[in-house]
Amino acid sequence: MELVVDTNVLVAGFLRSTTTRELLLDERLTLWAPEYLLTEAERVLLTPRLRRRLGALSPDEVRVVLMQLTERIRVLPVNAFRVKLPEAKTLVADQEDTPFIALALHLQLPLWAEAQPVPAEPGTVFFIAYNVS
Repeated sequence: MELVVDTNVLVAGFLRSTTTRELLLDERLTLWAPEYLLTEAERVLLTPRLRRRLGALSPDEVRVVLMQLTERIRVLPVNAFRVKLPEAKTLVADQEDTPFIALALHLQLPLWAEAQPVPAEPGTVFFIAYNVS
């Protein structure tokens, strides 16, 4: 199965969910993400609020674990799906979700997200939202 993975899923796999973590590392899944995932995940995990939850992990250790969780994710630069960005912008309430939606549209794959990123509309087939934690 192929999926576009959202940052919130990656953060959940890092912080709490062993099921999510196992799926992120499962070789039966082919996972895709925009390159934005890497910078956004690091930014989120290094915020003061999450740093307190991570306890003794240094920023460098956070980056190492993050690299391990993302090593199987196929990362595409925005230029690969730029043509879908305008359409994606019309579908999202949170503009930070735009690259993920655009990539899902480009690859014609479902989006694995912790929360539904777009309003449910009849006939929408490209997106799924579910929580596996």
